[in-house]
Amino acid sequence: MINQVNQDVVSLLMKGTIPAASTDNVREAQRRRQADMSRLRTQKSDYDSYRSAGGGSPEQRQQQTAPVRVEKKVGRNDPCPCGSGKKYKHCHGRGTSDSAGA
Repeated sequence: MINQVNQDVVSLLMKGTIPAASTDNVREAQRRRQADMSRLRTQKSDYDSYRSAGGGSPEQRQQQTAPVRVEKKVGRNDPCPCGSGKKYKHCHGRGTSDSAGA
């Protein structure tokens, strides 16, 4: 009985087909995405009206919470956490804003 069920399942799977997306459907979806993106464009006047309405006030910016660090921040002169043995500033810390002045 189990062999018959297995055989039925395999035959059903072998007969099934995956419908391929036609190029017309893909093009239509791309057009819809582009139309959605065209509505997202803003102008400087939109930003100014947002700021004047109080959307960008300094009080609101201070209320935002800072992300919680799981690990201790790596210092510039500490060994790099990648295990290379180099100082962080000469390995993965190169090019960050901390080492730009050095």
